[in-house]
Amino acid sequence: MGIQRKLTAIMFTDVQGYTAIMHEDEQRALTLRSRHRKLFNELTEKHRGTVVQYFGDGTLTVFDSALDAVECALELQKAFRQAPVIPVRIGIHMGDIVLSEDDIMGDAVNVASRIESVGVPGSVFFSDHVNDQLRSHKKFETRFLDVFHFKNVKEPVPVYALVDDQLVVPDRKAYVKTKSHSNGKGIGNRFSNNRKMLQWGGLVLLLCILAGLYFTLAKKELPIADDALLRSIAVLPVQNLTGISENDVLCETITDDLIGQLSDGVGMIKVVPKSLIKDYLDQGEPMQKMAAALNVGYILEGALHHSDSLYNLDLRLADALERMYLWSERYDHVSGENIATTLQSQASGAIASELNAHYRNQEKNNAQNLAMDNKNVNELLARADALTDKMDKKSMYQAMPLYQKVIQLEPNRAEGYMGLARIYTIGRMIWGFFKQEESRTRAADYLGKSIALKPTLEASQYLLVSKFFFEHDFEYSEEHLSLVAILPPFPDGAFYSVYNNMLGRFDESIHYAENYIDRFPDAGNGFAQMIRAYFLVGDWAKADSLMNRCDSRFKHDLFYTRDVAMVHLNMGNLDSFREMNDILKTNFLDNAAVHLYYDAIEMHLDGTDPNKIKEKLGLLEDQYNMGMSGSPAWFLAMYHFYIKDDETGFQWLQKSFDRKDVEMLWLKTEYILQRFKKAQDPRYMALFNQMHWPE
Repeated sequence: MGIQRKLTAIMFTDVQGYTAIMHEDEQRALTLRSRHRKLFNELTEKHRGTVVQYFGDGTLTVFDSALDAVECALELQKAFRQAPVIPVRIGIHMGDIVLSEDDIMGDAVNVASRIESVGVPGSVFFSDHVNDQLRSHKKFETRFLDVFHFKNVKEPVPVYALVDDQLVVPDRKAYVKTKSHSNGKGIGNRFSNNRKMLQWGGLVLLLCILAGLYFTLAKKELPIADDALLRSIAVLPVQNLTGISENDVLCETITDDLIGQLSDGVGMIKVVPKSLIKDYLDQGEPMQKMAAALNVGYILEGALHHSDSLYNLDLRLADALERMYLWSERYDHVSGENIATTLQSQASGAIASELNAHYRNQEKNNAQNLAMDNKNVNELLARADALTDKMDKKSMYQAMPLYQKVIQLEPNRAEGYMGLARIYTIGRMIWGFFKQEESRTRAADYLGKSIALKPTLEASQYLLVSKFFFEHDFEYSEEHLSLVAILPPFPDGAFYSVYNNMLGRFDESIHYAENYIDRFPDAGNGFAQMIRAYFLVGDWAKADSLMNRCDSRFKHDLFYTRDVAMVHLNMGNLDSFREMNDILKTNFLDNAAVHLYYDAIEMHLDGTDPNKIKEKLGLLEDQYNMGMSGSPAWFLAMYHFYIKDDETGFQWLQKSFDRKDVEMLWLKTEYILQRFKKAQDPRYMALFNQMHWPE
């Protein structure tokens, strides 16, 4: 056959626990293996596959099509369910490989191996590349699980599971992804059964490896001249955003561990004591001023989140004096056993390898990088824009350091600043990813720099968005809307339709929604705003008809589901509301304020224990107390108005007004509030009149 390169579907399988079965009952193990081989050979041949290698209890197979691979995997798992049951994991990826007589090579092989390693017995897992091939085949149903970071795989990999009555399909809410170091086994030993989740101890390894970044950066022409600054850092206290006060101790422990690991043998000249940092935080000093006073070059920020049994720790490394984020990552953990000691014992070789790689690559590529900067910047921008377009927190946090790198390489290029302005605007306006004041100032700062370098149409549109949503500046918005709205709609949301829905101009809203749909027919947001306009103007029949046509089509579009769930709720379509809320809970686990509100409403409708509802509302209150964006005060008000606790509702509505919440702009047309508007309730009218609405 020789050596050839081709686009191929790669499938890995592995019998879970085979070694343990062999130790316990050798005859049973051999029987399972023999049956496994027989079924595997028969079904692989049936589905036009080629067995490349057997790895003891595992296999590596290739197919000319992803469809053949998935059909084979499904039939295999159905056969393995029959007695005696064989507990097999299957992972599939589609990619370019180099194929020889008895082996295959290429990044796609590694990806398929990693996907199998995070699987569960009885399941079929595959990448987004495979999932894309299945979209046109209605007989297949798939479920998105999560985005995984695999060792030695450059880009994050979205992983899906095949859904079938005879397959094991994990619930995404309960499924915990393993991070890049936890599933980083090479092909040679990839079938080891010693597969452990990365626990908090993995942060030790990460921080050590992250130290290599400092050395790499130190060799570049950064704006910081003092080498000591390049090797000095302040670790801010990890914020407790779990809504569980007992986790304050956990956050403090994590902070102490981070400080300790950075202080011990990873090249830091200075790690600022926690007591000094607390003094500056108590004074409310901004990051840049605090860094200058502490004489440090870098700041590490962290926040702990919680959803069901899953803890999430977000970490961000910033160039403090330039206020640039260099790196960010999220770690997942289910509380339980601590394997920090094991990780530390294995860390030294990995750390040395990573640091040496940084050094070698920097020395090797320094000359080449000078000539390649422009190409690199274009590639970085393309990657960052693609991530930002996904509009979810994970992707945006991944995009931030890419935009920062663009700014570092070409500080006079507007696109890097525009990308960060876009992230801080969307992150605050829609999902509440950032603290409210932080997102306002940073969005304005980056947008201002972008416009100063290159006053684009996109920048003009975002300036209008910021003025309207963040500052409630109706005078500016009305003056510039007629100028900006004649431009083609931009893909970050049907803004002009939302604008007019908020101001009660429903005919104009429908007009702008139609324009948006003409330009972006596969995006759900235009349809969502049209539905909202018909609902708010009182034409419920048209709203209902449009939802019947669009709900199934856009059920995985977060913008559509988020807004139309509200319409279903207020129209009394409670089954449809519950279905959409379930989709949001499955596909969006970041505890956005609107989703906590939906959860609390559904719990109320289901007659859930009031104490459980109080816990859910407590998460919203914690977001408000932390100064987070996402309008938590508004949604607390809406919940209390929904259950007819008007006094508490108006207390939170006042707080929403005082904070200039984005959602406060719905005060004029929000359906739940119309009873107060109609009755001219003085509490409502006082806030209404203070908004100074345009004509």
